[in-house]
Amino acid sequence: MDVRAVTEILAQRYRRYLSTTFHFKDPELRVSFEAALGAGPLWKGPYVEATPPYRSGPSPAELFPELLDSDPEEAFLASVVGDRPLYRHQEDAIRRVAGGHNVVVATGTGSGKTECFLYPILLDLYSAHRSGDLIARPGVRALILYPMNALAYDQRNRLGEICRTLQENSASFAFTFGQYTGATPNDERDRYRKAEEILSDRKPGELVLRREMRERPPHILLTNFSMLEYQLLRPFDSPLFDGAHGQTWTFLVLDEAHQYRGSRGAEMGLLIRRLKQRIRDSGNEGPFRCIATSATLAGGAEDRAEVAAFAETLFDEPFEADDVVLAYPEAPPESGEIEFPAEVYAELIEALDRGTADQLITAAELAGIEITPQNLSTGSDDQSERLAQEVGTVLSHDARVPRLRAALEDGPVKLDTLAGHVFADVVPEQRAAQLAEFIALLSRAQAPQLGRPFLSLRYHFFLRALEGAFVRFTSPKEIVLVPDGGER
Repeated sequence: MDVRAVTEILAQRYRRYLSTTFHFKDPELRVSFEAALGAGPLWKGPYVEATPPYRSGPSPAELFPELLDSDPEEAFLASVVGDRPLYRHQEDAIRRVAGGHNVVVATGTGSGKTECFLYPILLDLYSAHRSGDLIARPGVRALILYPMNALAYDQRNRLGEICRTLQENSASFAFTFGQYTGATPNDERDRYRKAEEILSDRKPGELVLRREMRERPPHILLTNFSMLEYQLLRPFDSPLFDGAHGQTWTFLVLDEAHQYRGSRGAEMGLLIRRLKQRIRDSGNEGPFRCIATSATLAGGAEDRAEVAAFAETLFDEPFEADDVVLAYPEAPPESGEIEFPAEVYAELIEALDRGTADQLITAAELAGIEITPQNLSTGSDDQSERLAQEVGTVLSHDARVPRLRAALEDGPVKLDTLAGHVFADVVPEQRAAQLAEFIALLSRAQAPQLGRPFLSLRYHFFLRALEGAFVRFTSPKEIVLVPDGGER
């Protein structure tokens, strides 16, 4: 991805939207407004942010048989998980939940918190399937509460993809899920909530109508705080909680749990207590497995006891300090002290694109690195992977890699600023393009000590709403977008 081109397209489209939405009849003001928009005070970026490397653990194919006490069917593993190893903190969370503990996953954004609760839920559903309990006792097994419907919608897509893959792999295991929000149609005739449109977009395994969720509750229920409150009050929704259907509830998951503090936290705590009492009235004695996720609840190991106490108050269930799962950072790979010429990176990218060793040898010569041709495995089936590893071996001698990593240690940095720091030896007008090429290369090459790319990076681009236009009756007349004419 050419990030500079993408951000320029976004800026142009935003500028075009504003210029057509706010039209000035006065030609002088119209020209001035276009010039003010072109100055760019309403957007910033792109910024580059590095996500920390996390220590790897076993693959799900290695972990799941251990937790299930026997090998699951291949179709289940192929449908639910891939070959990618888990992070150590994901393994820790899955093991603790499988062992009957309540857990708080307090790891950073992009660290795979979803797998920390989704995999234990799927393992529990699969165990119930193998024992016959999943069919014999229909009902909700897991509640996932999201603060925003958009987050639940993302999870809906993921669950639908898992169910689709289960069907394609002819797995004997199947489960259902449903997103119950204010937009969920009551039945097929519900035109107000666009039932016809929603039915046409039904995912495999998904229940999309309130009627069908009441008749046969989904195994995984996605909803939000407000809708759960309504469900507990309305007689129509009693089938979700009462009688035999109430006896299957096991998992209570709160995403973005840091939002439930103060008065909102008290409301959520009381709502969870009402939910548990309603379920217990149906004969469900638990134990419940409570999971909370947040990127900001804990700053480090010293906060574990405090976070556990917070979660215990919120769920009214026992949490210990060890139940607060933190990320396990991995030491960055060692890098060399040779500052590569910029031409090296173009050759390395060409080697990865073509899948041949010629450009790799050329790049190594330009960098002053010796490579033994026999190590390139140019005729093997895993040539692409092997080339990525060999490219990583070359880059492990590059001094720009640790320089880039060090520059991003304290947080996001503007692309142009970062480019000037990493490629000070390149002419200024080419630095940003060179950095974007360098980042693309690091995201594809395999770091020798890690067995995965050198860095995981994100780009950020910010747009600000137009708060108003300010007219200066000078000669010529002028429009500015902020009162002082500067950036905010």
